[in-house]
Amino acid sequence: MTAVWLIMAFIGILLVKHFVLWHPLDVSHLYTSGTLKIGHRGCPLEAPENTIPSYQRAIEAGLNFIEIDVLSTADGKVVCSHDHDLERATDGYGYIHKMAFVELAGIDAAIKFPAFSPCKIPLFVEVLDNIPEEILLDIEIKAASRFDLTTAKQLVNIIRERDLYHRVVVSSFHPLVIGGIKWLDRKIPTAYIWTDRDILPKILRKPRFINLVHPDIFHPEVHLVDMNLVRYARRKGLKINVWTVNNLTAMVWLLKLGADGIISDFPELMHDAVSSIGEANEVA
Repeated sequence: MTAVWLIMAFIGILLVKHFVLWHPLDVSHLYTSGTLKIGHRGCPLEAPENTIPSYQRAIEAGLNFIEIDVLSTADGKVVCSHDHDLERATDGYGYIHKMAFVELAGIDAAIKFPAFSPCKIPLFVEVLDNIPEEILLDIEIKAASRFDLTTAKQLVNIIRERDLYHRVVVSSFHPLVIGGIKWLDRKIPTAYIWTDRDILPKILRKPRFINLVHPDIFHPEVHLVDMNLVRYARRKGLKINVWTVNNLTAMVWLLKLGADGIISDFPELMHDAVSSIGEANEVA
């Protein structure tokens, strides 16, 4: 009987440690320049989203942090795309995760930006080869299903091979992907993306699975952010980057509330918002 109680006590201690006494990674190295201004899919209003020209435009606009959506082809290549299907943003059709990478070679991702045509869907490693090493990356994994860890595994290999630990955060809507990244390599910073589907009843105003998968950063959808959420994040020691904020007034309000970063389609608005907060602080 004593042995049973000891086993139960040991299990209880493990559960408390996992669900209560966990701490996020120190991600202060991502915030050394202050408030993060993250280019959503690069600079999608000026170049085809999630393409090398889009990322380069964001950098030219003065951003040092860009968001990149990634998923895997059928033969395990990590490519940059927000969608699994090709119809919305390219002249192709079908599903990327069901196609070999060679089948994407003739597809033009610039159907909405003829000046950039032809523009291909890039490999993630091609993006790394075409942007400066000092640029930080929010890599959002677009899993094919809730239980798909294919891209997570491939991405971890690339991060290890290229030693990208100091310049990346891996984000996802899927808690299993975040947990999978942590299981594969605990040194990689992760961010849990929040939507209405992933919160407990509003009276609690907390995301589901937060104490299960242990992200290091919050990425809440803009309308979910309030002071209670900010206080909760601070208690957990987590940074908050808010998506997708395309309004100057909202940006300023969020920064005053305590957001650590903004994800937006508008680089200039982010610059203006951060500048206005700095000027207000100087006056105060």
